[in-house]
Formats: sequence, structure tokens, C-alpha cells
Amino acid sequence: MHSLPPPTSAGVEQVQREAFSRMFRQVTKVLSFLSPLPVVLVSLGLIGDTSAWRRWCVALALALVVVGVGVVAVWRRQAVVSHEPGRLLPVVAFPLFTVVNLSLGGLESPLIPLMLPASLATAILFTPARARRWAGYLLALVGVQAAVTLTGAVDDLVPVLFGGGPRAGHNNALLLTMLAVTVFLVMWTNFIGIHLRRTFRGMVRTALDARDEALSAHEERVRSLTTLSGEIAHELKNPLASVKGLAAMIAREVEGRPAERLAVLRREVDRMQEILEGFLNFSRPLLPLNEAHVPLDGLCRQVAELHEGMAGERGVALRVAEGPPVEAWCDARKVRQVLIDVVQNALDAAPRGTTVELQAWTAPEGGGRVEVRDRGPGLAAEVRERVFEPGITTKPHGSGLGLALSRALMRQHGGELSLRAREGGGCVAELSLPATPKPVETPRQEALP
Repeated sequence: MHSLPPPTSAGVEQVQREAFSRMFRQVTKVLSFLSPLPVVLVSLGLIGDTSAWRRWCVALALALVVVGVGVVAVWRRQAVVSHEPGRLLPVVAFPLFTVVNLSLGGLESPLIPLMLPASLATAILFTPARARRWAGYLLALVGVQAAVTLTGAVDDLVPVLFGGGPRAGHNNALLLTMLAVTVFLVMWTNFIGIHLRRTFRGMVRTALDARDEALSAHEERVRSLTTLSGEIAHELKNPLASVKGLAAMIAREVEGRPAERLAVLRREVDRMQEILEGFLNFSRPLLPLNEAHVPLDGLCRQVAELHEGMAGERGVALRVAEGPPVEAWCDARKVRQVLIDVVQNALDAAPRGTTVELQAWTAPEGGGRVEVRDRGPGLAAEVRERVFEPGITTKPHGSGLGLALSRALMRQHGGELSLRAREGGGCVAELSLPATPKPVETPRQEALP
């Protein structure tokens, strides 16, 4: 087992992006419901007002709202929004905010305080550089409102509903104070939002560190238990061998029911030995490969011959598909061990009267492939990968170690062991081995021990 790597910045950033993306989608959902609000507020400014320019502002605000809703809809479909450039949204949002605020009184607009939550939200949702850019947009917007308001460029800037006139009776000192306070609060909320984002990032890193520490401790416990199980299995092998030998000796001297019971006892001892051998194989470190040029088609025939008796007892035919010779650079003993495990699983799953097929061929990209096909019930998609985990088995009396060890052996070769559904029902186990190195002059059969 290998120790877990520390969480990378990319991993922390990914967790953060996903969390902020979920938050952003909630925000955009609220914005979608509130999108008619600017048009409604500008329309209120028309009460008792005859200004043509304010009516044009209503039409422009309505058009910008439609565009803005489209932008938000596109953003909500994105998997992760934190890395979006964000060039289109300011083009829509800030002209809309400018038009609506000017229509409602410029610096005296009741919507000016909305810049504070906007500054905070953008600082939390976006990267610091992007959040500062948005704060700059907001300050520029305030500057436009202040310039129009303080210069008195529009005589009827404030709607009649809010008092009318360019300033609604406010003096320069009050307006400048409002401007200074607004600028300060926009900058302050931006600063707070950026630090909240950094705090969240620190929390994510701390959580990932704690998770990795817990996983490392669990990994160490698993390693200790694996070593202990291997030692226990080794210690139990000799007593079991003695029990099996004594049972065989007694079986020669008894007949009838006692002989039948001894046969059951011997079968159970065999099964216990098989389980213990699985634990020993799994707990041992993988031995170095003893590689050579191996005829995979020959290995398939060997394994089929070994299982003819088992297949006959189950009423299942075992066939090796004919084809051109196939060679792979591998450890014949270990690949045969994998084939034996896979074929036994296929025979266990195959119904009576069906055929288990073995076929070897050379892959187009080089290397060898072996398929073991059966017509059993197959495996559900969610179970197909889990059966390679230690302790996971679909057999009533299985140990759950065979496939885990077999995949480890194939990956030791740089290959893979995989399962997939077979067309028409059943399962296909595929062994893949990488491309062979440059051939050497070695007789084909010499690699088969």
C-alpha cells in the first residue's frame, strides 16, 4: 500500500469551485425571480412624471433584463462557474444598474445600497483579482451617479414620486458624505468577502488534511490486519493439512454414513485451505516477475484441460476458440493463476448446458488479450467494479480475495483485468497484457512451466 499524497492546491481549488458553484446557482435562481424588479422600480418613477428620457430608460432596462436573464440561464448550466471569464455579465449588469439608478435619482436612488451585497457576493464567489475588478466596476458606477447628481446635468433627475428636481433638496455636503460612505462600504465589503473566501479555502484544506490523516490511519490499520491475517493463515495451514491427512486415513477404514460424513469434512477442509491460501496470497507482497515470451493460446488450453473435470461435474462445456498463435511478454505462472481464478468463476456462474469460452488474440496496438466468456446471470454495473475490492464477493462461500489478487497481478504486468456484460446475457472477463518487447529466439513452449 502507498501513503496518500497531501491535498494539492488544484484539489482544494476544485472543492472550492464546486461549493461556490452551488452557491452561485442559488444566487442566480433568486436573481431570476427578482429580474422584473428594476423595470417595476423604474416604472414607479414614471408616476406623475412626463420626462421622455425616463420612458426610454424603462424600455432600455427591460431589454437589458431580458439579456441578463439569458446570461444567467447560460451560467447556471455550467458545471463550474468560478473560472468563467465574466466579461458578458458586467456588460449587462452595470449598464442596467446605471440606467435604473439614474432613472430613480442618481446618487439618491433607493437602489444604491444594493451595491454592498453585490460587492460582498462577488468577492466571495470569484477569485480575488476578479472580485477587485468587480469592485472597480461598482465604484465606477457610483462615480457616474455622483457626477450626474452633483453637476445637476439633468434638471428632473429625481422622479416626482421622490420629491422631484435634480437633488430633491439635498445639499452638496450631504451628497458628498453619502458618496464617501458608499465608496468606503463597497471597498470594505469587498475586503471582507475576499477574506471570507480565503477562510473558506483554509477550512477546505484543513478538512482535506483531516480526511487524509484519517485515511492514513485506516490504511495503517488495514496493513497491520493484513499482515496479522497472513500470519494466522500461515499458522493454520499445517494443522489443517494434518486434519485432512487423518480424515483420508480414517476414510479408508469406514463405510456407509461415516464415510459420507468424512467426505463432507474433507471438502470443508479443502475449502478452508483455499480460503487460507487466498489470505496468504493477498497478504504477501507481489513477487518479482519472471517474464518470458508466453503463448497465451497455449496457456488457455492448459487451463481448460485443468478444469475439464470441474466443467463435466457442472454440466458445462469448456471450449478454447481456435485462432492464430498469440504471444505475450509476461510471467506464465502468474497469468495462469489469474486465468484459473477467472475460469473457475465462470464455471461457477454458468448454467448447466451452456459453454464457457476462452479466446486469445493479439491486440491491434500490440500486446495480448484473453477473454473468458460465460452465459451466467452476469453482474450489475454497480457491482462490476466492486468485486475487485478485497472482501467483496457475490458467492455464498467466497472470500472476496481472488479477483482483487488477480487484478493486482495483471497490473503488476502493466496490464489490466476487467469485467463487462456479454451481449445476449452473461459476463466477459478480459485479461490485457501490454505490447511485447522485441522478440528473442525462444521456443514457444519453453515459457510454459
